[in-house]
Amino acid sequence: MKPTYQDALAYFGVSGAHPGGLTLTKFLLEQEQITDQTTLLDGGCGTGQTSAYIKKNYPCSVTSIDYHPTMVKRAKKRFEKENLSIQLVQGSLEKMPFPSNSFDIVLVESVLIFTNCKNSLAEIKRVLKPGGTLLLLEMTAERSLNTMEHQNMCEVYGIEKVYIEKEWVHLMKEAGFPKVEIKLGHSVFSHMMTGMETEEEAIDITVPANMQLEGKLMDHSYILYTYGNIIGYRVYRASL
Repeated sequence: MKPTYQDALAYFGVSGAHPGGLTLTKFLLEQEQITDQTTLLDGGCGTGQTSAYIKKNYPCSVTSIDYHPTMVKRAKKRFEKENLSIQLVQGSLEKMPFPSNSFDIVLVESVLIFTNCKNSLAEIKRVLKPGGTLLLLEMTAERSLNTMEHQNMCEVYGIEKVYIEKEWVHLMKEAGFPKVEIKLGHSVFSHMMTGMETEEEAIDITVPANMQLEGKLMDHSYILYTYGNIIGYRVYRASL
């Protein structure tokens, strides 16, 4: 099986891979009312950077889930090192091992697009409490892509489709979220012009060199700089 972009992120311990990084995550969380009664799920937690930040800065209960075993190991190591009480689960957003009506907030950062989006959104709705909120930061095309553009992006990221804004909104409404807001959005190039720092952590240089996986990260950079005017991100806030 060929290595994937997600394998590369996991192997090198890339944190904050989503546009805006932890800086954008902090901004989003500041807009929410998070108390000691809030239950929050970090869906697709990766190395655990966001989960750790939330636990250290908010009084809420934090649960983290990720499908990739290497990411789960990295998150576990982080939580133990920082002595953080966070429930960590290895599992898929498409079929989560949580009871219905478990969380007030589900935060998903550049993860949904790597899954079956319809299945994942249905599961997120199931585990959210009535009145709950989905905070979704996802890669979004600025316009409909032509065949070559779409194929190139899908091959690099191992995904089936790159959605435009109205398609993301339709997916969420179809899943049962009656209110969907667009909180923020930029193309890759326009985001660079904002000057927003990403607070990215350094990659893990202690792991042995792996040319295949390094190539995946280079492919990612190629996509950003080749299609930076037509690919970007949106922050969606969907509530029940």
